[in-house]
Amino acid sequence: MANPHTARFWEVTSEKVEAAVRRIIEVSRPQQLILFGSYIRGETKVNSDLDILVVVPDDIKSPRQESVRIRRALRDILMPMDILVVPHGRWEQLKELPGTVYREAWMRGRIVYES
Repeated sequence: MANPHTARFWEVTSEKVEAAVRRIIEVSRPQQLILFGSYIRGETKVNSDLDILVVVPDDIKSPRQESVRIRRALRDILMPMDILVVPHGRWEQLKELPGTVYREAWMRGRIVYES
């Protein structure tokens, strides 16, 4: 069983979420940031993470490298995060595809930034 003091240390809080959103905007060129999952549904628990979809311009050569850059910039924000980076064109293809995390983000997520 997890130590309750350690679990609280890693807890997803609105302050950490706001800091993560600001930092992603600073280090990346997102077209959209979409939060989704348990945080948006108001169902976070001690072991919850923050689900973030980062829609980037199509000219980003490597979404994987962009994801690494974003993760490095967020390393001092102590909460578990799932960060999905997807080029805009691919996002348009995937967001309506049933059974995908992209559709979940599109249907139930919250856009917290749009350029």
